[in-house]
Amino acid sequence: MKDYYLGLDIGTNSVGWAVTDKQYNLCRYKKKTMWGIRLFESANTAADRRMKRAARRRLQRRKQRIDLLQELFAGEMAKVDDTFFMRLNASRLYPEDKGEILLAKSKTLPDKNNIRHPLFIDENYSDIEYYKEYPTIFHLRKELMQSEEPHDIRLVYLAIHHILKNRGHFLIEGDLSNAKSFDAVFAQLIETVKEELNIEILDENKSEIEETIKNQNLSNSVKAKNLSGLFTFADSESTKEERKTHEIAIDNIGKLIAGNKGNLEKLLNMQLKEVEKTSFSFSDAAYEEVIRPNLEDAIPEKYFLIDTIKAVYDWSVLVNILDGEEYLSAVKVKQYDHHKKNLALLRAFMKKYCTREVYKNFFDEVNQKNIVNYASYVGSVKTKNKKISVKRCAEEDFYKELKKILEKMKVSDEDQQLYRLLLEGVETKTLLPLQRAKDNGIIPKQIHETELKKILGQAEKYLHFLKEKDEKGRTVSEKILKLFCFRVPYYVGPLSDRHKNEGANVWIKRKDGIEGKIYPWNFEDKVDLQQSNEAFIRRMTNKCTYLLGEDVIPKNSLLYSCYMVLNELNNLKIRGKAVSVGLKQDIYQNLFMKHRKVTGEKLLRYLQESDQDLKKEDISGFDHDFKANLSSYMDFEKQVFGEKLAEDRVKKIVEDIIFWKTIYGDDSKMIESIIEQKCPEVLDREQLKTISRFRYKGWGNFSQEFLNGIMGSDKETGETFTIIEALWQTNCNLMQLLSERFTFKKEIERYNAELTGEIKEISYDALVKDLYVSPANKRAIWQTIQIVEEIRKIMGNAPKRIFVEMARGEQKEKKRTKSRKAHLLELYAACEKETRDWSREIEAHEERDFSSIKLYLYYTQMGRCMYTGQAIDFDELMSANSQWDRDHIYPQSKIKDDSLDNLVLVNKVYNAKKNSGIISPEIQKKQKEWWAELLEKNFISKKKYDRLTKTGEFSEDELAGFISRQLVETRQSSKVVAELLGRMYQGTKVIYVKSALVSQLRQELHVFKSRRANDYHHAKDAYLNIVAGDVYDAKFTSNPRTWLKENPEAKYHMNRIFDFDVYRGKTRIWEGLELDEKKKARRNEENKKFGGTMDQIRATVKKNDIQYTEYTYCDNGELFKATIVKKTDRAKIRLKADLDLQKYGGYTSAKSSYFSLIEFDKEQGKRVRNIMEVPIYVANMLKHNPNAYLDYLTEIKGLKNVVILRACIKKNALLSINGFPMRIHGANEKDLTLKNNLQPIFGEQEETIRRIEKFLEKDNSFEIDEKRDGLNEERLIELYDTLTKKLLTIYQKRPSNKGEFLAEKREEFEALSLKEKAKVLDQIVTMLRCDIKSEADLTAIGGGPRFGEITMKKNTVGKAKLVLINQSVTGLFENRIEL
Repeated sequence: MKDYYLGLDIGTNSVGWAVTDKQYNLCRYKKKTMWGIRLFESANTAADRRMKRAARRRLQRRKQRIDLLQELFAGEMAKVDDTFFMRLNASRLYPEDKGEILLAKSKTLPDKNNIRHPLFIDENYSDIEYYKEYPTIFHLRKELMQSEEPHDIRLVYLAIHHILKNRGHFLIEGDLSNAKSFDAVFAQLIETVKEELNIEILDENKSEIEETIKNQNLSNSVKAKNLSGLFTFADSESTKEERKTHEIAIDNIGKLIAGNKGNLEKLLNMQLKEVEKTSFSFSDAAYEEVIRPNLEDAIPEKYFLIDTIKAVYDWSVLVNILDGEEYLSAVKVKQYDHHKKNLALLRAFMKKYCTREVYKNFFDEVNQKNIVNYASYVGSVKTKNKKISVKRCAEEDFYKELKKILEKMKVSDEDQQLYRLLLEGVETKTLLPLQRAKDNGIIPKQIHETELKKILGQAEKYLHFLKEKDEKGRTVSEKILKLFCFRVPYYVGPLSDRHKNEGANVWIKRKDGIEGKIYPWNFEDKVDLQQSNEAFIRRMTNKCTYLLGEDVIPKNSLLYSCYMVLNELNNLKIRGKAVSVGLKQDIYQNLFMKHRKVTGEKLLRYLQESDQDLKKEDISGFDHDFKANLSSYMDFEKQVFGEKLAEDRVKKIVEDIIFWKTIYGDDSKMIESIIEQKCPEVLDREQLKTISRFRYKGWGNFSQEFLNGIMGSDKETGETFTIIEALWQTNCNLMQLLSERFTFKKEIERYNAELTGEIKEISYDALVKDLYVSPANKRAIWQTIQIVEEIRKIMGNAPKRIFVEMARGEQKEKKRTKSRKAHLLELYAACEKETRDWSREIEAHEERDFSSIKLYLYYTQMGRCMYTGQAIDFDELMSANSQWDRDHIYPQSKIKDDSLDNLVLVNKVYNAKKNSGIISPEIQKKQKEWWAELLEKNFISKKKYDRLTKTGEFSEDELAGFISRQLVETRQSSKVVAELLGRMYQGTKVIYVKSALVSQLRQELHVFKSRRANDYHHAKDAYLNIVAGDVYDAKFTSNPRTWLKENPEAKYHMNRIFDFDVYRGKTRIWEGLELDEKKKARRNEENKKFGGTMDQIRATVKKNDIQYTEYTYCDNGELFKATIVKKTDRAKIRLKADLDLQKYGGYTSAKSSYFSLIEFDKEQGKRVRNIMEVPIYVANMLKHNPNAYLDYLTEIKGLKNVVILRACIKKNALLSINGFPMRIHGANEKDLTLKNNLQPIFGEQEETIRRIEKFLEKDNSFEIDEKRDGLNEERLIELYDTLTKKLLTIYQKRPSNKGEFLAEKREEFEALSLKEKAKVLDQIVTMLRCDIKSEADLTAIGGGPRFGEITMKKNTVGKAKLVLINQSVTGLFENRIEL
């Protein structure tokens, strides 16, 4: 056994690993070098599955409501029409299929009327008469409400059926008056805006606001403008800047309520990088499906505000829909008549003023793709007495198209009045109202419920069964109403507990001894709501970031709010120095405990009371305004308990209430019930009503035990306290409390160690399943554990050190931020007094010019030197030997920070004139006023200003912080991995490595990474993690603060760590570079640093003897591709067993789980072999029927005499097919889809690929510039030739090889522009990579858009020489099986 190091580079779909000795030499095992990559598909969250499941449940529950309604009507219906429900349920089927069903169920041969008419088959009354009498269902609903005359039971059923099927939303509590009330939504808006935006809207103009919103004669723009003026707010304490911010927010609220687009960033006064669409209207078609879910994910703490604004918008739409009527059905009938009348007018008008072709296209054309006309607006057209369905267009698009047609008309004077009437209807989108419109979605359930009660009330007079009672005294009408109102409470979850013991996601608790089917009307008799509720709470609560097994507390709890405020407040500095603990506590008590939002202006005014010379720029440590607040404390202190909130007993009650409010959200009844049960006689009715208005959402990251239980001490003073006490009694934030200065970290480790004990089992369930990380990270962690375990077994002992770098994971596609050019133009547009035309100068530059840091700094400094104020000569600035250069404000020797906040443009003469790394006081005194002006105009950030004005030398804590920033990992996923590995291998030191360290080392080595060329960079990064991590650990130890204390005279340079020897104790672990007489690193003819250990590392990184494996699996996701296709040849799988594909369509294909090698008879008894897919639904059947796959092959696929040669070949399995290694990925009817398994190596050409990669990542609307992009004609053609040669040599056995095609097309390639050449080369690289996407778009040189895709005919594969290669997780073990 020998000591060794292990490096890990963990991503969401890859793990790179490397094993070295202490001298950084790669270890070997069985003639294989011990470094490699493991690739796998990133695991997804359950969000998509959850949405589909929710949609399925919604449809299932709607069907269940209809089934139960039919049960309630069944007996009486049979007396009138015993096949009514059969016909109705079979109405979507073809006539011959209806006949079969009716024959099977009624045992009598149906006549043609039974088949033709699903509703009425009476001698004198059929569907024809029904639709003449009731053109829409709302005509029927209206009559049944108004008439006391007896009606056919079938008519009553149809009306109730429609109401139960379309219940409306359940967002508004209470009765119909609540749903129609403006007072309720406006009061909620006032309260929420005050809480979320700190804007106190006054209700003095409430009635005018209501009338403005209701006024349909106002355009949206005018309405928005009027609302903006009517919304008045209290601003006596606000500054001018705050008032302006409030006005902008109110303006955007008005726009959203009026139905126009509002800007969310302006409304919230914050940048929203995670929000995909910040400007939208509530009427956007994508709002509910796309925009709102994104808002809920990106800004969960703010979407309630958006919902509240939308509630006012919804109210306005509802009021417009009801149009003064009491019942919705009356409105819909009126709309139908309006539509009918206007359609006749429009048809006659267009016949008179349009050509026959325009008229026909607008009303009847259905064959044009994505056509916008009347047929697509209503969704159907009648031709030859047959109604044809048409794909519907958006209402907005329809009216736009109609407006274009109308505006082209030349109308006579006599028709001008009608013409204006039509145009007005188009403008207001009221000309042809639809019955089924998008706005129906905002109708609350109370509207439908009122009609249902009215219909039942009238029907009870002649349908007496509706008043019949069951053994519990419930009438049929009451059951129908319960059926309408019932929703399964979210805290009860799925009602079926059949699979509970098999791990199903079920927690429902029934009342003791109460079995039987649960109905809406007996739900409370059978379900124990309290116990189900408690089980729900246990499931819902997340776990603490630091303490294993401890539940987190609500984000709005008093304790967590206190933590958030103190953690932010403890960063506060005045004139560059931390405030005293006493002043910090004063600010907390006098500002945070009295104001919902503490702004920078409020803080400044408070501090100026004792320091009149204090200026805005003197305060730092937070971003403009404080983000944390004590809003929940203020809610209960001001509105419920007053001074009693200081009592511990009352605080406990408040914490409980906030917990329940967070769990149950808006469920006021449940919350009141729990409060009355748990805190009897504590709160009166008025207090409960007040509490019901409070809104608390979201959970913190920490538990109560973590914040107020674990005790730690300050090693310097010996003082002992909890985390929350330490935050109050010191100026340290949480990260500082968890540093080596305090013992909290050790106490946390001790707490967790007592809880977990020794690891006895290495399995996914035992180690990974319950980790509080994302599914993607769980998969990566499990793959990592398997790799480390295999290496441990090979080496005979655990690693001495493990160096871990964990990638941040796949980011969502970033929203394009404002370009540097646009940002500068915006800044200068606000500078009114400038005589120089800066904007014109900036406009003259191309967008990409501003990738030059020098140029961008020049304009952010208004063309002046930051240290002298001297004007910079622009031409001289951009010359080769310019006297102007970038300077790091905080020196590179102390901190590795190349961000714009640490860079300035200065005269080289002054570049070095700093004292101990800080800008000299003389420069600060001279330039401070100008720097403040730049800050005021937003040309520089507050952080940059604070660095420029910092006085005094760096403190020990600051220097330690700069070093720790390179070493200490703060992300939860990285901590989880490190803690898990530490528990598994207790004698091993686990060391975090940040990607910046490896990036720095790559720069030093002059070996750059191309992610596009191949996947070997993961293994190389793992190797460099060992080197960089070990050097930094040896240099600074794991505690930089202690190292600085013990080595006060130590000299170091954060940018030159690898230039000099590094020792661990007395052992040199890194030999420095060759240095010249000035102690600068020498460079060779290739301009690379050389000498010492650097040469060894560079030589190793250039090797490519890397092991490569991929995760193989059996799929168990969705059974079919979800899209249902119509009756075409693409439909392969029936929707139901008895629904013919040619009539009803179906699914295009079944998703496969894995593959099998089979043999079967072909023509003339010839035996052939094929690799065939095993569908997931068939794989599921195999558990109960071992012959299910054979049955599938014979009955569905029509194969004869099938023999299964190898039952399971997993997805992504490695196969050698005629000597070429590939992985099997998918299949269709005839072909197998494969992917390459030969990682391409490009040598020196990899740098060209890297440069192409960088160029294509940028805005490539520009042509390639050799100076900027490092690419030219020669380099690109050379790479083309290299790629062609590869395809003609080592890749010649690759299926769909296009090497000869590329050789033939060289001239076409040469004729392309440099940019097009780069795009083509990038696509060719795709054909060589080991990706699922194996095809290239080579249309530019005469190829196709899916050129070179790796597919093989199943018959061809069956005839090939097949070898199945099974690899261990590292690839250090493998076996080969000839198939």
